[in-house]
Amino acid sequence: MKITRTLFCNKVPFSTCLALLILGLAVVQSPPGYAQTQEQSDTPAKAAVLHPPSADGSDTEAAKNSAPAAAKPAAIPDPAVLERDLAEMKARMEQIEIELMALKNHPAPEPTPSASVAGSATKATEGASSSAGVDTTPQEARTGLPEKPAPTEPFAYADWTWLNGTARNKDVVWDSKFFTPEIRFDTDFVSSFNHPKDDSLGGSTEIFRSNEIQVEQISFGGDFHWQNVRGRVLTMGGMFAVTTPRNDGSVGRGQWDLRGAYKYFAEAYGGYHFNVNHGLNVDAGIFVSYIGLFSYYNFDNWAYQPSYVSSNTPWFFNGLRIQWFPTDKLKIEPWIINGWQSYGRFGNVPGLGGQILYRPKPWLSLVFNNYGLGEDTLGLNGARSRLHTDDSVEIKYYDHPEKTIDKMAFSLTGDLGCEYGGGVSCLGNKKSGGQITAYKQVFAGWMLYDRTWFKKDKYAITVGGGVLDNPGRYLTLLQPINGADAVSGSPYFPTFPGSVYKAWDSSVTFDYMPRQYITFLWEFGYRHANQPYFTGRGGITPPGGNNGSPQFYACNDGSSSGIGWAPNASNPTDPLGSNLGAAQTVCNSGSHGGLWTPDLRKDEPSIRMAIMVKF
Repeated sequence: MKITRTLFCNKVPFSTCLALLILGLAVVQSPPGYAQTQEQSDTPAKAAVLHPPSADGSDTEAAKNSAPAAAKPAAIPDPAVLERDLAEMKARMEQIEIELMALKNHPAPEPTPSASVAGSATKATEGASSSAGVDTTPQEARTGLPEKPAPTEPFAYADWTWLNGTARNKDVVWDSKFFTPEIRFDTDFVSSFNHPKDDSLGGSTEIFRSNEIQVEQISFGGDFHWQNVRGRVLTMGGMFAVTTPRNDGSVGRGQWDLRGAYKYFAEAYGGYHFNVNHGLNVDAGIFVSYIGLFSYYNFDNWAYQPSYVSSNTPWFFNGLRIQWFPTDKLKIEPWIINGWQSYGRFGNVPGLGGQILYRPKPWLSLVFNNYGLGEDTLGLNGARSRLHTDDSVEIKYYDHPEKTIDKMAFSLTGDLGCEYGGGVSCLGNKKSGGQITAYKQVFAGWMLYDRTWFKKDKYAITVGGGVLDNPGRYLTLLQPINGADAVSGSPYFPTFPGSVYKAWDSSVTFDYMPRQYITFLWEFGYRHANQPYFTGRGGITPPGGNNGSPQFYACNDGSSSGIGWAPNASNPTDPLGSNLGAAQTVCNSGSHGGLWTPDLRKDEPSIRMAIMVKF
């Protein structure tokens, strides 16, 4: 009856409903002391037959089975009882009306797969609360105040798969309440127009070999989540597993093989989610860097080979991060990390940094990254510190999914950084007595990319490039000449205060994306530097292969001269240094055949093709 009355009164005005209920009450009213109350059974009532009581006060069997007697005059209801019942009825109707308004103003949300288990637990909790006498009436019905809405998921109000540096998958293939898997494959074919005889390329974080099919990346892992505890692991196989760690010089300080301990993991961290504002995450381990805009993973990017601003800045950080979402459009993320793309520390203090990510509109994304305090130069024991700012804006300026050209967007990134102390300065050369005591050592660059999507995002064309100026070369990627890395250095491309390096590049990329999980990519790119930098026809490998001493000049018979680069005291900015002559003398003696020199060019045009998969 309660359900029936509720549904009926939801269809007619309250005054009409109340009048009908009063009329029904008057018709079925029993003698005083037998009035029906709301607490009685909701089962349908049977037709009532009145029988006069027997002399002994009990009904007889004959009276129960006999035909109805002549109708007697209806008993007149007691006004006091009627008034009481009407008051109770009116109070109940007002309660029903309040509940209906609450349901109308706050409809129940649609269940989601991730909330199904939580919903079952909630139901069980509600049942236990009811049986324990806990008031489960909605807040608005109890207090007249509206329910406080639950915090929304950060950035969930829009589709951000159009962003450069963001995976374009709109959904996951499989998920569970405990684990969300992630699998990536990236295989490429690169052909340099310089045609190096050793098929080895340098100065890049994406293209490493020429005229070969190579597995750039193969990764397995995913996200773990249970009762606010979270973790993520993504393995790193393929070329990335050996090319990315080689740019970390921190492994050259101290003991234990940090490079070997970490190099097969792109991400590995654990943490906790606090229900603060729209979320607060605290994670510790290895996580990806946001500096440079482009993602660590090529599948997520608009171009395969990014410009120098992205390619020469970190892909990962090792340390602690805190992600705070005060609103669903803003993220504030501090970092306490070992250093600039480093497994360990170079000096005596950790690096500090952070990101501010703001997405006020579905077509606009702003990101601001800053880094400082880190002592990130090997061998100086903290005498030199680094500052860096990296800021990007991405705008989707055209969005018509119903048309052939369905979307257009651009990304603009600018970087500015410097080092100070240990013979270098952020604010230009410093002099004393007419002599330069500290050389300008900065990183300044920008990159711009524009992308157009066709046929419901099935095809896309990206055009872009950038410019870099890095005196001191402290962030310029070292080519793997004779197997050189960030620890060994190379006499053929030394980094020292006063050295110069300027470069620019451009590219055109075409993507075919028949499904959201796969991309077929074709790209043409051209890179230029003001110094010989890119691999030429003669290659960057000594005769007979690497000799195991990349820090020294090599001879034409493949042997090592045992002599490395050293600055020229009379001309500190001389790129040849003071030891070149001595190395030539050693290599010209005996049967060494003279000094070997890698073939480095100022230009590198190339084509790049790739098949990339992400589940």
